[in-house]
Amino acid sequence: MDSILNDSQRGLESPLQNSASVLENNLLAFFPGLSREDKQYIKNSMRWAESRADLRHDRKREPAQWFEFYSGMLWSVGWSLEHQPVVVIDNNYTGNLVDSWSKALSTQVSRAKLRLIKETFGVLEHDRSALDLLTARAQQSGDFRFLPAEYSRAGELEMLITNVRLLSLNWSSRLLFWDVEHPRSQLDIRVRRFAIKTREMSKYREKLEAAVKEMRLTEIELTL
Repeated sequence: MDSILNDSQRGLESPLQNSASVLENNLLAFFPGLSREDKQYIKNSMRWAESRADLRHDRKREPAQWFEFYSGMLWSVGWSLEHQPVVVIDNNYTGNLVDSWSKALSTQVSRAKLRLIKETFGVLEHDRSALDLLTARAQQSGDFRFLPAEYSRAGELEMLITNVRLLSLNWSSRLLFWDVEHPRSQLDIRVRRFAIKTREMSKYREKLEAAVKEMRLTEIELTL
């Protein structure tokens, strides 16, 4: 795996702190309590699911089918699919992406999750290398994903994955997360909650590590 990591950031990583990273066109935000192994399982799961979904469906032309197959691949490595996806589709979109996401999930997302996502977006905007990486990858694929992850009171690791497909004639780093001003931009948001038990991670960990071993993806850790 190709990684771009700051040595000082490695030393500061703690399961008692919020942390975040950019993995290609994925923005991952972690609540306190997640170990390094937990975070790596999430990253490996997303790599695996993306690679398999790309073999079946075109992200730009078939976002619903792509995300459904992606969800199925997460299920194949132990993640349970909690409820049906929340879907927002607008073929003539302008506005603020985070506001649109917040409105769609207002009854399902805690204030803490929303706060962590907004905090992570703010940090990303001030990290030029991470923002450039995510923007470039998102421009290529036409989509990006972000998620908060934490342990539930029941002891399950939960992540709320938001898959955003944004087709616009005017891509820019500012447009990517905040304001879409160009008319006739096409927005497709699909959000789903996933959960996994520790024993399931133990069951699939080695198999998953072997499956993604040769995948060359760039990762940048963010300092919150």
